[in-house]
Amino acid sequence: MEMLGRDPDWLELNKTFTIDIAKSVLFLNFVPSALRPFAASLIRSIPNSIKRGTKHLEPLLRERFEQEAKYGEDWTERPNDIVSWMLEITKDRQRSVRDLVIAVLLTNFAAIHTTTMCFTYIMYELATRPEYVKPLRDEIEAVINEEGWSKDSIRKLRKVDSFVKESMRLSNFSLVTMSRKALRDFTLSDGTTIPAGSTVSVPFTPVHTDANDYSDPSVFDGFRFEKLGEQDSGENMKHQFTSLGVDYVLFGNGRHACPGRFFVANELKVMLAHVVMNYDVKMADGKGRPENWQFGIHRAPDTTAQIFFRKRRAP
Repeated sequence: MEMLGRDPDWLELNKTFTIDIAKSVLFLNFVPSALRPFAASLIRSIPNSIKRGTKHLEPLLRERFEQEAKYGEDWTERPNDIVSWMLEITKDRQRSVRDLVIAVLLTNFAAIHTTTMCFTYIMYELATRPEYVKPLRDEIEAVINEEGWSKDSIRKLRKVDSFVKESMRLSNFSLVTMSRKALRDFTLSDGTTIPAGSTVSVPFTPVHTDANDYSDPSVFDGFRFEKLGEQDSGENMKHQFTSLGVDYVLFGNGRHACPGRFFVANELKVMLAHVVMNYDVKMADGKGRPENWQFGIHRAPDTTAQIFFRKRRAP
């Protein structure tokens, strides 16, 4: 699986698969619901991607099936990768090669590109705010020199966590989140009635820039949440990137909040720490932070902007 992760065709496939899904969804949204099954059958890009993915994954899946049959489900040398995880959770259902190929492609679709967009936002903030570099480096050096890399040490990178959270407070993927369709008329506590069939969403920007919750809400303050954690003695967890609340809805809220937020938080913090410790960065044009793109209700980082990375000299 590690070798596959460096295969150029596999990497290109996962990139185009995401684009194809987005295009297909946009196309089908304009088609009347009664005609969507027929219209979907005309879309060949996604079935072609599944066939392409099967060529890469089928030999690996067949090998894992054989090893599991020979050594059992918990064989000691079983690789700790996404294929093993999929086999573990599927058991006797959805275990065909096609099912597992689709599951891997959809997992990559959900995980890789959202993380890439998040990290691009974070890099734009870092490249245009050099005053944050030294405090971040000092914290990373102090924690890692003492404890090394571990889940516990990553949790102690409070400045890094705050910088990531603040970056995503002001940038995200959509104007709205937690969209829900009312299946029946529903009356709220203030008397407002939501008619059946209506879609209700939570707006990102008004929530994340509410002056009742944030001081200078439109201003980027990379250590905002670290300072809030220090002010609320013993409540550091409340202000961590993965914490849920009505004032920060990047991951949703309640029982349907993003279950992968803990993984992506560690991933983003490790990547940011790696860049901070090993590179000096700045925008290639020497200007300020690139404006986010917006199309409809969707947002994305400017993909035309360029960042200079210069390898740091060893101290």
